[in-house]
Amino acid sequence: MAEAGSNGSRTLARGLSVLNALGAAADGATVAELAEATDLDRAVLYRLLETLSDTGFVVRDPETRRFHLGVALVELGSRASRGLEVRRLALPGMRLLMEQTREAVCLAVRDRQDVVVVDRVEPPGLFVRVGYHVGFRHPLHIGAHGRALLAFLEPEDRAQLVPANPTVAAEVEASRNRGFAISADELERGASGVASTILDRTGRPIATIGVVAPSPRLSDPVALGPRVRAVALEISRRLGYHGAEAKRSLT
Repeated sequence: MAEAGSNGSRTLARGLSVLNALGAAADGATVAELAEATDLDRAVLYRLLETLSDTGFVVRDPETRRFHLGVALVELGSRASRGLEVRRLALPGMRLLMEQTREAVCLAVRDRQDVVVVDRVEPPGLFVRVGYHVGFRHPLHIGAHGRALLAFLEPEDRAQLVPANPTVAAEVEASRNRGFAISADELERGASGVASTILDRTGRPIATIGVVAPSPRLSDPVALGPRVRAVALEISRRLGYHGAEAKRSLT
């Protein structure tokens, strides 16, 4: 098993070296040039280039036969940039919400069919915590953060991700109507949460902000929902969203 992991790491390192070599070549590179730049055997290099081409990270010009970086890297970089931007712009709102509630506030983003926590702030002296830590991952249809994201996806995307369960579908629809999602005893027994969606300038959901706390300290998540929603809308406005709801929140 250790040997397989080592082989996998070595393959990844070789693939990254190819991408770095292409990134340094303004006009792309031939196989011979890549072999010289990476010191890789050509047979290995061909296998790596085939995989990178299949996944869109590398493209080959059929006329010059030179390899170039592919559009998949542009998309990946764009997602990373958006992720960094939303974390930076969300932090003041997260801190404000933390100060208002004296509870942990989390920021989460979508990763395919899951939601992943990417940031968390909490007040000092918080002895009893909910284990909703940075890096925690769970399905979109479970928990307040997941359903808050799910509720504002396009209908066709939402239909593919919502299980054939009337209860879940109804809760997703309710989350969309009220502008925030709530949860209790779903991801951790005795824990509750309330989360709202952060929208980009096009109105697309890119993140959620929310409060997570032991249920005795968050006995009425619905009452806290409008406050969380207001913070989410302010962050959305900072990201360029100017929908009707955002305008109303500022009047």
